[in-house]
Amino acid sequence: MSRRAFFGWGATAALAAGTAMAGCAPQQSQGGGSQAQAQAASSGAAASADGTPAFLVKPEVPASVDDEKSCDVLILGLGLAGTAAAKAATDQGAKVIAIEKQPEDSYSVVSMAGDWGIVDSQVQKDLGIVWAPKDDIVNEIEKECGWRADASFWSYWYDHSGEDFDWFIEGADYEVLDSSAQNLEDGSHKQNYIRPKAFPPLEGYDYKKEYYPYFHGSITTNPNMGWACEAARNAALDAGMEVLYGSTAEQLIVEDGKVTGAYAKTADGSYAKVNAKSVVIACGDYGANPDMRQYYAPETVIFEGGVNTGDGQRMGIWAGGRMERGPHAPTTHHMGGVLGVDSFLQLNTRGKRFMNEDIPGQNITDVLVRQPVALDADGREQGIKSWQIFDSAWPEQIGSMNDGHGFINHYVAPEDVDAYATVLSGFKLGYVTDQMVEEQATCKADTIEELAEKMKLDPAVVKAEIDRYNELCHQGHDDDFGKMASRMFPVENPPYFACSFGVGGMLYIFGGLECDLAMHVLDDEDNPIEGLYVAGNSMGRRFLVEKPVVVAGLSLATAMSFGRLAGTNAAQGI
Repeated sequence: MSRRAFFGWGATAALAAGTAMAGCAPQQSQGGGSQAQAQAASSGAAASADGTPAFLVKPEVPASVDDEKSCDVLILGLGLAGTAAAKAATDQGAKVIAIEKQPEDSYSVVSMAGDWGIVDSQVQKDLGIVWAPKDDIVNEIEKECGWRADASFWSYWYDHSGEDFDWFIEGADYEVLDSSAQNLEDGSHKQNYIRPKAFPPLEGYDYKKEYYPYFHGSITTNPNMGWACEAARNAALDAGMEVLYGSTAEQLIVEDGKVTGAYAKTADGSYAKVNAKSVVIACGDYGANPDMRQYYAPETVIFEGGVNTGDGQRMGIWAGGRMERGPHAPTTHHMGGVLGVDSFLQLNTRGKRFMNEDIPGQNITDVLVRQPVALDADGREQGIKSWQIFDSAWPEQIGSMNDGHGFINHYVAPEDVDAYATVLSGFKLGYVTDQMVEEQATCKADTIEELAEKMKLDPAVVKAEIDRYNELCHQGHDDDFGKMASRMFPVENPPYFACSFGVGGMLYIFGGLECDLAMHVLDDEDNPIEGLYVAGNSMGRRFLVEKPVVVAGLSLATAMSFGRLAGTNAAQGI
C-alpha cells in the first residue's frame, strides 16, 4: 500500500486489513469512534447481578467435546508472539499444538508493520550500527511510561532482542540494504529485504539535546514482517507443530489451580479439548472490544476500534490471573501530513496556536484530542483538529527537524528522484519531493489571508497568530510554548501551504495480564499460575500510560523476544 493510500484510508483500517488475527474468540466488527462509544455506553446493561462486567463472567464448560488432543505446549494465537513461542517450544523438543482463528488457506501474519527495535543483531553489526547505552534508552522509555513499566523487562529486551531476531529469521531468504535510501535495481534484488531505519542518522543529530529523543538503530523488514514470521512458523511446522486452523480458543482448563489445556471451537462448529502441560496466551490486545475499552481505557472510545477482542486477557482472568493496573497505553499514532509531524507552526480550528510543535506522532495525538472541533460542517465531517502551516522554504528547513516517528527530514530534488525510487515508494520513511508536497498538501495560497479562507478560518485571527509566531522566530526564543529556536521557522515566503490534521488512528491498546519475567501469568496475590504463560499484546509490564516511540519497532521486538522466552519456559516447565 502506498503512503498516500494509507492516509486516505485511515491508519487503523489500513493496519487491520493485513494483520493476523489471534486464535481466540470471534472477531468483532470495527466501527468508528461514535459506534464504539455507543456500544461501550450500552455495556453496563450486560453486567451480572453483582455488577461484574459481562466480559469478566466465566462461560460454561462446553456441554460436549467431539475431539480430544494432547501436547506439551499449547499456543493460543499464531501471530508474531505466538509464532516465536511455537518455534522456541519446538526447539526444546516439545510437542506443540497451536490454535489459530484464521483458516489455513488464508492464514497470514502479513501486516504493514515491519519496524524492529532490536539491539545488536548480526544484521545491525554488519551495517555498523552502534546503539546508545542501555541506561539512556531504558530510562527514557520508563520516563515516557510514567515509570509504571517494568524496567527489568526493558533490560531483558536490550540484552536479548538482537540475538532473538537472528534466531527468528533463520532460514529466510532476504538481502540487506546499506542505508534507508539505497535503491533497488529492477531484476537484481530479492523480494524480501531489510532496510536500516533512519540510517545513517542526520548529521549532527544528538539525542541528548532532544526533549523527545530518538535512538537510531532499528531495522525494517520489507515489504512487511510477514516473511520473517513465515520463516519461524515453518521451522516450528518442520519440527512437528500441529495447527488447528479456523479454530477459536474459548476457555482454559484449570485443575487444582494448574492450567492443563483449553477448549476450542473448531472450524466445523464442534468442540475440541486440548490437554497440555503448559499453555501460552498470545491472543493480542483488546482494542476491538468496546466493553473492555470502556472498563480499562475509557479515553480510547473516541478512536476507531482495533483488531483483537481481548480474548486472551479474559481467559487468563477466568483462570485466576489479573489485568495489570493502568493507565493502559493506547497506540494512537499520527503520521501527519505530507511533511509528517515536522515541527512547523500548528493552528487549531479556531486559528490559534496551541502547542510546542516539536513532538512525535504518538504524542501529538494526545494534544489534538483536546482541540475544538471545526466550526464548518466539512471540517467536522473530516474530523479536522488542526492545521500544519509552512511556506516555500520547507526544503531547506526539514533537515533541522527531529528524527524518528512521523518526521520528514530529507528533501529529494527533482533531478534525484529516480535515484531514490525505492525509499520514496515506502511508507513514511523520511523522504519527500516537490511533487509530493504539491499533490498532498491540503491547501496552497499566495497570501496568508487566502490560505486562511481555504482552511475556513478567520483570516484576521490567522494573520495575527502568524505575525506573532514570526516575531518569536526572529527574536530566537519561543516565549509562548518553548519550542527550540533551531526549529522556529517564520512563515513569510509565499506560496504558503497547510495540511489538515485529525486525531490519528488507534492501532492497539497495550494493557495485558500481569506477569513476571519468566512470563508466568500472576494471580491477585502476585503468585504464578502453574502452567500458564503469556506473550505479545496479551501481556502486561511493557507499556503503560504512553506508547514510547523513542525507538522504532518496540512492539514487534518485544513480542518476538518475550514470545521466545514464554515458549522456552513453557516447554521446560520453568
